[in-house]
Amino acid sequence: MSSNTSGSPSRRERLRTETIDEIKTSARDQLREHGPNGISLRAVAREVGMSPAALYRYFDGLDALLTELCCDFYDELIDVSGTAMDAHPPECHMERMKTWIWSFRAWAVSHRPEFELMLNLPDSRTAMANPVQTADSRLDDLTPVGKKSIEHAQLCGRELAAYHRQTEGEDFDFAAVQTPELSEGLREEIHERCGALIFGEPLPVSWMFAFMSAWVRVFGLVTMEAFGSLPIQDHVEEFYKAQMMVIIKEFGIAP
Repeated sequence: MSSNTSGSPSRRERLRTETIDEIKTSARDQLREHGPNGISLRAVAREVGMSPAALYRYFDGLDALLTELCCDFYDELIDVSGTAMDAHPPECHMERMKTWIWSFRAWAVSHRPEFELMLNLPDSRTAMANPVQTADSRLDDLTPVGKKSIEHAQLCGRELAAYHRQTEGEDFDFAAVQTPELSEGLREEIHERCGALIFGEPLPVSWMFAFMSAWVRVFGLVTMEAFGSLPIQDHVEEFYKAQMMVIIKEFGIAP
């Protein structure tokens, strides 16, 4: 009997990978046609030519399949965002952050069924507990989809941290940052959780608060547009640009 010593996947491994890809492609087709609630393991099994029982050799159940799909979608979004951001030089942190917003918006609006599943999957909720954990252990406590969500946020958060280092406080006016009075508990949570996970280093709490506020605003705008709920219909891009200018000013950065 010959064994594979080259380090390349065996024929069995290749076949398994191909089957998993086929299963996920079928599930994604169902998602696009019927929405998140219309995905059926029985229908997927029928389309790929196996029994429903045989499908369980590849996924523990529907939840496991949907989780892998959502992780794949985040990988697509992260790849698209990273590629778009890399069109700007590494030192152009502000332009790279703006591009992150635009790329997120473009992907979500053009992939509404996928985005809907990412929003509605229970596994997308994070599960962080002990506030004195390290960043690495915090990441380990996240669900698989939660980790991918943080990875996407880090693309922008790390740019903000780099911009802060680059300017050394000279290009912005902290006195202009209108941060409400925050409780000690909220300040600690922003510093310990958001600072460690998203920015990778400590930043002024006012900036971290402004970033999380901006992220909530952008996420809300994108969600409303993707599902046809945005009140602005004819001048959407101008509205987004105006919102971005407001966000920049909230950081105390001159436009």
